[in-house]
Amino acid sequence: MSYSDAVASVTSEHSAGVEAALREFTARGVVLGIALALILGAANAYLGLYAGLTVSASIPAAVISMAILRMLGGSTILENNFVQAIASAGEAVAAGAIFTFPALVILGGVKTLPYVEVTALSVVGATMGSLLVVFLRRAYIVEERLPFPEGVACAQVLRAGDAAANVRPLVLGGVISAVLKTLQDIVGLIPGAISGARWIGGAAVAGSLDISAALLGVGYIIGIRIATLVFAGGAFAWIVAIPFLTAINPAHATSDAATTASQLWSSQVRYLGVGAMLTGGVVTLWRLRTRISAAIAESMRAMRTRQVSVVRAREDTDLSASAVLIAVALCIPVIFAICLALSGQIALSVALAILLTLIGFFATAIAGYLSGIVGASNNPVSGVTVIVLLAVALFLKFIGVSGTVGPQLAILSGAIVCTAAAMAGDSTHDLATGYYVGATPRVLEIGVLIGAIASSFLMAPILNLLIAGYGIAGTATARAGALAAPQAFLMAKVTQGVFNGGLPLTTIATGAALAAILGVADRYLERAGSKWRTPIMPVAIGLYLPFGLSVTIFFGALIHAFFGTENADESGPGILLAAGLVAGEALMGVASGAMVTAGLKLPIF
Repeated sequence: MSYSDAVASVTSEHSAGVEAALREFTARGVVLGIALALILGAANAYLGLYAGLTVSASIPAAVISMAILRMLGGSTILENNFVQAIASAGEAVAAGAIFTFPALVILGGVKTLPYVEVTALSVVGATMGSLLVVFLRRAYIVEERLPFPEGVACAQVLRAGDAAANVRPLVLGGVISAVLKTLQDIVGLIPGAISGARWIGGAAVAGSLDISAALLGVGYIIGIRIATLVFAGGAFAWIVAIPFLTAINPAHATSDAATTASQLWSSQVRYLGVGAMLTGGVVTLWRLRTRISAAIAESMRAMRTRQVSVVRAREDTDLSASAVLIAVALCIPVIFAICLALSGQIALSVALAILLTLIGFFATAIAGYLSGIVGASNNPVSGVTVIVLLAVALFLKFIGVSGTVGPQLAILSGAIVCTAAAMAGDSTHDLATGYYVGATPRVLEIGVLIGAIASSFLMAPILNLLIAGYGIAGTATARAGALAAPQAFLMAKVTQGVFNGGLPLTTIATGAALAAILGVADRYLERAGSKWRTPIMPVAIGLYLPFGLSVTIFFGALIHAFFGTENADESGPGILLAAGLVAGEALMGVASGAMVTAGLKLPIF
């Protein structure tokens, strides 16, 4: 089925049967949605810290919701949609949190993330991202009809409604990966990775392979094109850059090859990814500048027109503009209070509170539009965030904020923007799904906000459990199997470099140049109509991921290429099995972290 056919199939039955079954906002739906939001949020928090990637939770949430509500009886497609919208918010909040807050630990300012600050700022970002898109819904979904790939796919899953058949591969994948993770982290019978290194003609050559069901699942989900680019970035870093640098500098040959390669990657080569990510964010915004400008202008117009009360049909009824604006306005004193507690400067705190609220609005407009085009899973949230964070850091440095307080303020500012952008991308897809199945937008908007706020209260404990249980690679607390936290590493090092210097600028510039070449190639391939493209962000992720992760992700994509189909149904057994592999390992990873935090020595053997 073509994409246009899929859209037609989910929009053709707006009136057929929907009006007869308006069971939508229910107490059991709220409880089930929050439970799924917390579980899927925790799973994506682990996955993002481990692999630097998150996957859309919408379809797994829809499948689980249909299975449970079918057992309870009396469910409708609208109630399932309501639960799925609440549940998927957990993944979006997790993305905003994991990309930014762990940077505070990497900077060395804290060992445990502060609960109040993390929770408050997550709530602020989640509120902005989930509510400001109310002004954009009609423009993006109804009038401009952006593709919203995950929104269409999720609507198809909801319409299919065959939960009994679909949930089995999801559960099977979860059991398989949970058992493997238990044998690795808790029992200690299976290693987490296989690695090797040796000197070849004065060059250190190292390679590794992570034994991870979740990474195989990620590779299967993202597909061969994106996984190949992630692998290419890792291969360039470990098979080209590190051997080259060790070969031209004999001083590196004073220790074993594995140690030399690891230290060189951490101190130098990884920064190729920093340069590539910065360039990727700028290129993305520049290429879409016309669309982004139009989107922001449209959102401004929508805000003005919505001040006038208009009676609309149920399927076109949103939250009132006054409710949205009051909720967003309440975020300003929260930002002010946190900035004041950290900086002690009233004028600076007022300026940051107002500035970040305005930036949050523009970030939601940009993220909502980009998500509608490329999908929530491919939305370059981290690229947009690092640009904002860099700008805030430079502003704070310029006005004389100290090198102790400045980096923390910049990271917390980035957390608000990142969470808002991630939530905006997720929310617009949920609203698109609702549009295709005839849901009430206002109900979904309330549901997304409920899921986002509930998930925000869990983020600090989950992050602290994972950091305590595994540590972050490159920090003093890192242990075997430490979390790579690539985006948080990027945020920390860029901010630290602005205030304290010490960034390997030559390496960053080289990464930026590589990214520019990829950008030019991508533009050429786009004009040529090629199916294969060279977007910058996946390569940048590969450059600063440990190589073993990229290799396993690539193997997962190869499995999809050989045993799946080019246009595999996103509710098919292969995708759902892969989603189960991701969720099972991630949840067991959180459990392992909780055990270590409780004082249990792992692995047992």
